[in-house]
Amino acid sequence: MSNLSLKFRIPENWVWEQLDSKNATGILITHLPHIRWACGFTGSNGFLIIRGDGVHLFTDRRYETQAELEVCGVEIHIGKHDLIDYAKQTGIVDSSDRLIIQPEYITISELNHWKATVSGISQLSIENLLNKLIALKSGEEIAGMRKVQTVSDIVFKEILQYIQEGIRENELAAMIDYRHRMHGASGMAFDTIVAFGSNSALPHARPTDRKLCLGDSILLDFGCMVNGFSSDMTRTLCYGAPDAEFFDAYSSVQEAQENAFSITCAEVRASDVDYAARASLAEKGYGDFFSHSTGHGIGLEVHEWPRISENSDAVLLRGYTITIEPGIYLPGKFGIRIEDTVLIESHKCERLSSIDQDLILIGS
Repeated sequence: MSNLSLKFRIPENWVWEQLDSKNATGILITHLPHIRWACGFTGSNGFLIIRGDGVHLFTDRRYETQAELEVCGVEIHIGKHDLIDYAKQTGIVDSSDRLIIQPEYITISELNHWKATVSGISQLSIENLLNKLIALKSGEEIAGMRKVQTVSDIVFKEILQYIQEGIRENELAAMIDYRHRMHGASGMAFDTIVAFGSNSALPHARPTDRKLCLGDSILLDFGCMVNGFSSDMTRTLCYGAPDAEFFDAYSSVQEAQENAFSITCAEVRASDVDYAARASLAEKGYGDFFSHSTGHGIGLEVHEWPRISENSDAVLLRGYTITIEPGIYLPGKFGIRIEDTVLIESHKCERLSSIDQDLILIGS
């Protein structure tokens, strides 16, 4: 993804606004995906110090060459041991500094280490610091989101042939992961969920050695990473013909997702998207069986701002990518979820997956 960061991506006027809002001398970025977004650096250790007159990346010697290849518009500092101490030695930070921090991405231990190393330094918290900037995808980022979803679509079509009576949940999960790797994914975006029958009533079920039996529901929730971007999709299938209760619940989830799609566009509140799905399920009598939010932002991380929930105060903008994933979970029976990633446009949303949402019956 380093080719996306041809320059430092945080606008100078935004930096000055943040500094002025807290009477701060700098901004400390410690969350690695945000560092990657800002300057292209993909290493596993480092932080950014952003000032009005310059930006500094601190990392260790393992990434010296990598940083030179990936990073643009940032001064690179290569430390040997303790990077905080090294930042102090370089004079880039000192006891007079008032640094804005990302409180949700820094531990108490790290905060204490900063205070112990740079005596007198002040740390000023701003939650969700970069979220709105990162949520707004560029054309190149949207192309990356399309590509990663295409990989998951291909894998979904391929793994259908492996779904047969007697296969275990963990076997199918391993096959899904393997096929993603074979199609160029660098890894999975999260632990793949494969759940049969009553196990699918657990929204975040972990694959077990349960074998697939005739009449079982099959919940598949997976996503991968390609060039730094995440995919996330869920489909619920049935092995054999479903009974009336399953078919009614599936139709209700499908309708709830369509109702959410129908209102999702720029300038719509995330809470309204959630309400559209939730109200639809409640009208069908399933309101008590939808136990999570309707979706979430997605991009460099599989779960990004904004949450598509009843408590969200976010307003969707053109260029955001989010998931819409209503579900019904009937304990001891089955669970159904249909999830798609969509791109927010001016007057509609575009579903990035090519996989149909109609119920797929296998082995019938």
